[in-house]
Amino acid sequence: MRYDLMIGSMEWSYSRLTAYEDCPYLWLQRYIFRIRGQSKFFAQYGSLMHSILQKYLTGVLAKDELVPYYLTQFQNQITGKAPSYKIYTSYLEQGRQYLKTLSFPARKVLKVESELHFEFAGYPFIGFLDLMSEDEDGKLYITDHKSRALKPRSNRSKPTQSDIELDKYLRQLYIYAHAVFVLYGRYPDYLEFNCFRTNTWICEPFSMKRMQEVENWARNLIEQITSEGKWPANLEFWFCKYLCDVAEDCEYEDLL
Repeated sequence: MRYDLMIGSMEWSYSRLTAYEDCPYLWLQRYIFRIRGQSKFFAQYGSLMHSILQKYLTGVLAKDELVPYYLTQFQNQITGKAPSYKIYTSYLEQGRQYLKTLSFPARKVLKVESELHFEFAGYPFIGFLDLMSEDEDGKLYITDHKSRALKPRSNRSKPTQSDIELDKYLRQLYIYAHAVFVLYGRYPDYLEFNCFRTNTWICEPFSMKRMQEVENWARNLIEQITSEGKWPANLEFWFCKYLCDVAEDCEYEDLL
């Protein structure tokens, strides 16, 4: 069944597009049937760390308050079951170590957790920009805080799997880069990830060619979703069990 009218009135986002790539059936449940799923361990951890970094960058929490606050909130907010005790303790300790030695580049903070509404690829979009900052030379940076352990680009002649994964996540920052241009009249000079679990900063120069590629990707995917008549489930054990927030309402759950 097609849902042209409902889809036609949507405000799009990077997460809405990637949800369809992950599993069309998940997309249908979440965005058409409006099923409110249950947030799981990894999502809860990411939300907690984003919240703490927002509080730090806006002056709500001082640096010496971060670790005590984190340990308390980890116990209170992380209610989803981790895949293993080893993963649970690893995430707990990585977050603690990161916040204990927290250091941001010396730049002027311009925006923190800013909600953006804009047009991209001919469609309405919404985004939440984690951080926008400017260095002493006037260079503009947009930063996304990531729990995923991305790796810096290898610069090999043939892209590695890590390079391909990095480019996938960079799509989000290119969408936000367009929002910055629409709202502020200039593109950022750099796009970067703050991978807090591994305390890795990945900084990439803005590329107009790459921007156009991301715009084409978004437009083509939205057109595909709009014309979709079938909504197959991508049954992958790890994703379904630990990442999908509507798995409990999935009619295919028993097939795993």
